Amino acid sequence: MNIELAKELLSFHSCRNDDINNPKWENGFLGSLRPFQGKIYEENFKEIIECLKTLEIEIKKENIDKNIVSDIISIIHLTRVWVSEKGILGENNLLTNEQTKYLLTWVDIIESCFMSLLEGASEEAFFDYDDYCDNKYF
Repeated sequence: MNIELAKELLSFHSCRNDDINNPKWENGFLGSLRPFQGKIYEENFKEIIECLKTLEIEIKKENIDKNIVSDIISIIHLTRVWVSEKGILGENNLLTNEQTKYLLTWVDIIESCFMSLLEGASEEAFFDYDDYCDNKYF
């Protein structure tokens, strides 16, 4: 994956891409939650992490691309809001407890990774993700 593709994929996962007819928009991380079809997709989470790995150098720059920040923050914030008791998913009891657990875990890991990269802590940035993949996170 190259930098431009990683930026484009994040824009689809955050639903900030203008190409709303692209299947990636509807089936991306946030797009798959609205309208919710009963399934969550771990591959979207993993693709976001791969984007962060590709964008590591960009994220560590003194002047980071605003779109990267907006995409990541949108994914984290909107997921938490939608899953909350008063959110579109929580209030309507659309998620199982397990789905809620995974969505919140995924955005926690994305957030931790992003914050570590912003602080230049590349070595630690993917520890939580590695633990998750090794079934050591829960």
